[in-house]
Amino acid sequence: MITRDARRIAQTVGIMVCPRAAEPPFPEKEYYRRLSLLGQKLGLAVFVFFPHRLDWERKRVVGYAYSAVSKRWEKGFFPIPDAVYDRCFYSNSHTFAAYREPIRRLMSSPGTRFLGYGLKGKWNVHQMMVRDEALLPHVPETELLQRPEDIARWLADKGELFLKPHGGSQGKGVLHISEAGEGFAVKGRTTKNETVRLGFRSKSRMLAWVGQFASGRKYLIQRYLTLTTAAGEAFDIRALVQKNRKGCWELTGMAVRQGAPGSVTSNLHGGGHAEEAESFLRGKYGTEAAETIVATAREIALRVPDVLEQYHGRLAELGVDLGVDADGKVWILEANSKPGRSAFAALSDERVRLASIRNPILYAKYLLDSRSDRFSRR
Repeated sequence: MITRDARRIAQTVGIMVCPRAAEPPFPEKEYYRRLSLLGQKLGLAVFVFFPHRLDWERKRVVGYAYSAVSKRWEKGFFPIPDAVYDRCFYSNSHTFAAYREPIRRLMSSPGTRFLGYGLKGKWNVHQMMVRDEALLPHVPETELLQRPEDIARWLADKGELFLKPHGGSQGKGVLHISEAGEGFAVKGRTTKNETVRLGFRSKSRMLAWVGQFASGRKYLIQRYLTLTTAAGEAFDIRALVQKNRKGCWELTGMAVRQGAPGSVTSNLHGGGHAEEAESFLRGKYGTEAAETIVATAREIALRVPDVLEQYHGRLAELGVDLGVDADGKVWILEANSKPGRSAFAALSDERVRLASIRNPILYAKYLLDSRSDRFSRR
């Protein structure tokens, strides 16, 4: 194990992650490698660390730094980071509970700044967005699932609905429930990303199955929108908005994510693929309508972070997922404070790919050099 002397490092950026069984024991190694090399060029020492390995008595943490010399990750002791880039993804509530207190302590640690604070969940985000008059017309009707009768009421009123977990990502745990003939059809994905496709003749049996599927987790009921291609394949627009080297929000890029045949979501982890947004939309809606959709999508994507920061506190980047219906209306589906980059890695636009990786480290440098901080730690 190598030891890094805190006195020889002017500014440090810690990428905070949840460990996984691998070597080295964390995900997204290529992304973090590139962040580390970019940081070195800016005079920053970048390392990956785990929140449960913080040693407050010695003011240090066990982590991994990428060596440009040996071209490998090297384990060592590092100082409590000056800036923290939160990339923790919690597989379950037990993992979240285990890391909650050390992360809270790190947030309140003098001299440590988080690039952004993770959003708490889809219902919280929904409640913030509906307060804004500009965003409200683009937010689908949504309510918090509280009892099985809520599902029955929605089906009686609208004939179908979208059920999605308050927490989670990648389309896991999402269901489309609809009336089908004399019964009900349920399709979607489990939390393990397994395909669900079931039919029920009895409403009570369907509700009992959904209750067991939800298993005590918090869920949202949302108006089901038909957001598909002519062939019936689900698609959405992933807009990546990030703070840049000047601490200002910018739209890094937009990509269309098209779902696998039969999927109710467009997530790439469900077997979908990514395409360049403008050309895809021109092919589906025509040039004039596509230009209007793109302009609206840009406006919404840049409005969302400003609105969320008013109520939530500092954010560094957002993946804003937008749907487009058959009439060309743009809907806000989700906003994720820890967005992936796989959709942009699949595009031919090198500028967008590089910016999606570069902006977090440029913003970290800005934040460390900036004396003003209008956002309190939360």
